[in-house]
Amino acid sequence: MSGVVKISDLENQLMNRIDRDDLIEVDKVMRYIAIIKQIRKLQIAINKVGVMTTTINGNQEFTKANPAINELNKLTKTLITLENSINFEMFTVPDKTKGNEKGNGGPEVSDLY
Repeated sequence: MSGVVKISDLENQLMNRIDRDDLIEVDKVMRYIAIIKQIRKLQIAINKVGVMTTTINGNQEFTKANPAINELNKLTKTLITLENSINFEMFTVPDKTKGNEKGNGGPEVSDLY
C-alpha cells in the first residue's frame, strides 16, 4: 500500500460509512474532503518553500517560520473537529486472531522473562 491515500478512495470510504440520505452528514463528508485537499496543497507549498522562510525588507533580512504551517495547523484542528462530528455507522472488522491461540504469533509476556 502506498503512503498517499487517493482522495476519491477516501471519499468513497467515508460515504460508505454514513447514512447517505442524511444531507447534513453528506455535507460534512464533502467539507472533510475539501479540507483534506487544502491540507495537501499547503503541504506541497511547505515542501517547496521549506519550513523556514527568509524575508528581505530593504537592508534587513530575517528568517521566520513559514506562515503556511500555522494555516496547516488550523485546518488540521478543524478537520479533527469535523471528523468527530460525523455520525459514522458501525461496521465490524474481522477478527484475525480466531483459531490462533497466541493472537499475532508474537511472544507472550511470560515468554520474555
